[in-house]
Amino acid sequence: MSYPDLGSVYSTAELRDMLGSVGDNVSVNRSVVLYSAKKIHVGSNVRIDCFSLLSPGPQGIVLGDYVHIGAYGALFGSGGKIHMESFSSLSSRVAVYTSTDDYVDGFMSNPMVDPEFTNTRRGDVVFKKHAMIGCGAVIMPGVTIELGAAVGALSFVNKNVPEFAVVSGVPCRFVLQRNRRLLELEAAFLAGKC
Repeated sequence: MSYPDLGSVYSTAELRDMLGSVGDNVSVNRSVVLYSAKKIHVGSNVRIDCFSLLSPGPQGIVLGDYVHIGAYGALFGSGGKIHMESFSSLSSRVAVYTSTDDYVDGFMSNPMVDPEFTNTRRGDVVFKKHAMIGCGAVIMPGVTIELGAAVGALSFVNKNVPEFAVVSGVPCRFVLQRNRRLLELEAAFLAGKC
């Protein structure tokens, strides 16, 4: 890939040919890696920045409207569905996992080992409307980031995050409550689009 290609994006026609479904005004950088692309469904007004990776499993990846995935974002869906509802966003270098090996109970690990010798935990990951994830955060299987919740940079999230909570740390802990005003701003924003 040459330097000028790094800023270029797929055309709508290319995306509609590659992906399971695509809305309008979608910008996907050509450096983005899309595995099993037909299992990826993208709404309208979505941007996926350079060097990101989307790897859905059988249950797929679904992105709503007005979704952003920052540079070097990685969505690993082998163990469940990943669903980003409208207005949710992942900053750069966020990693989302729908499966993880057992690190404690003496099982073997990695996908090259027969499943009978491993103990892999799997689960869907859901980002509700207006969920925002700070750079470098890691989201583990079975986690739901509820409506309006925010995760601080470099956080490790292994449990659900309540509505409008701001969490941070390793593992993440409640820091403060986010202002619900963003719901009024959403209504005003969408009214201006009509």
